[in-house]
Amino acid sequence: MFEPRTGLVVALDVGPRRAVELASDLDGIVDGVKVGYEVVLGGGLEALAEVANVVSESFVLVDLKTADIPYVSASIAEGLKEAGADAMIVHGFVGRDTVEACAGVLPTVVVATMSHEGAKMFYDGVKLEVVRMCEDIEGVVGFVAPATRPSVLREVVEATDKPVFSPGVGAQGAEPGSAIAVGASFEIVGRLIIRADDPVTAAKELVDVLGEAMRSSRPSDPG
Repeated sequence: MFEPRTGLVVALDVGPRRAVELASDLDGIVDGVKVGYEVVLGGGLEALAEVANVVSESFVLVDLKTADIPYVSASIAEGLKEAGADAMIVHGFVGRDTVEACAGVLPTVVVATMSHEGAKMFYDGVKLEVVRMCEDIEGVVGFVAPATRPSVLREVVEATDKPVFSPGVGAQGAEPGSAIAVGASFEIVGRLIIRADDPVTAAKELVDVLGEAMRSSRPSDPG
């Protein structure tokens, strides 16, 4: 499920009703849809379930950046799983026990570090420790690392064989295709798609760009 086909995950940072519309329109065009607080706070788990119900070819990745004690985090994972989520994003800094609690319930993508400037203060310093800590946890299916800082992204990519999901493309400054060129498996894109006059066309254009980046980043065949 988490092997890249198009390399594109769309961040549905919109209200519940619009999220359902976009998820339905983009199903199969993008590899996954990322659902966050806008949807869950705006419409509860019922809204998440509606998104999950309208997609059949794209995975549903829930991004609440869970960061609580293991018992509470596992309860969150249970609720998301019941609503139809395929995976969840969990902060790595909270430690192995919380990550294990979530990954034991629902496939888990662990934040190694983030795309905003503030991540340099603390998160960047432990990113590789987070990857090493989580690499062997059953149910951990990938890591998050920023497209906005290619050198940081490259370090995370080189530290794991798991897929790396890379946010920060578009509005935050990274060029489409740049994270895949560095080695990320997926680029997470929100505003370039969801604020476009024609989100479907915008997504298809990005798929073309990412596809070219994938082809260019593959090792050439010596034969």
